[in-house]
Amino acid sequence: MEKDAIVEAALFCAGRPMETEEIAEGVGLTLEEVKASLSSLVKDYSSTGGAVEVVKMGKKHVMQLRGSYAKRVMGLAEARIPKDLLKTAALIAYHQPILQSHLQKMVGQRAYGHVKELKEMNLILTRAKGNSLELTTSKSFPNYFGIDATNREDLRKWFQEKVQGASP
Repeated sequence: MEKDAIVEAALFCAGRPMETEEIAEGVGLTLEEVKASLSSLVKDYSSTGGAVEVVKMGKKHVMQLRGSYAKRVMGLAEARIPKDLLKTAALIAYHQPILQSHLQKMVGQRAYGHVKELKEMNLILTRAKGNSLELTTSKSFPNYFGIDATNREDLRKWFQEKVQGASP
């Protein structure tokens, strides 16, 4: 089997961002082979202009829908994130930048686990601030949820519109 196809299959099956080492270990290829395949896949998917892309997010790579397509088909997808984690993500997006200590007051002790999960999913960024962490959304956050927003203020407005639209 072609190495690029094996790495492509791994990204497709995972459905989440993966580190190069994790892919190599999972599919039995060397780090160099996986790095070369990832580079090739990023280039190939970016040149096709199709609905799917392979992108690098920090130290990880992910296969995902392009943002312009994601927002059109999100209603067809099953929830990829538990409801309580989704609520925490929405609070962070709406109130950002927000201190983890303030988030903990809103959602309780589970905030710490949620922050860890959201960070692992590359949906939020954390930065030490005093005795707490300052939380903001990452660049991949709007794309993950199919939100047409290019900055934090756009995200805040999007959530505000959704909340106002849901009110009786």
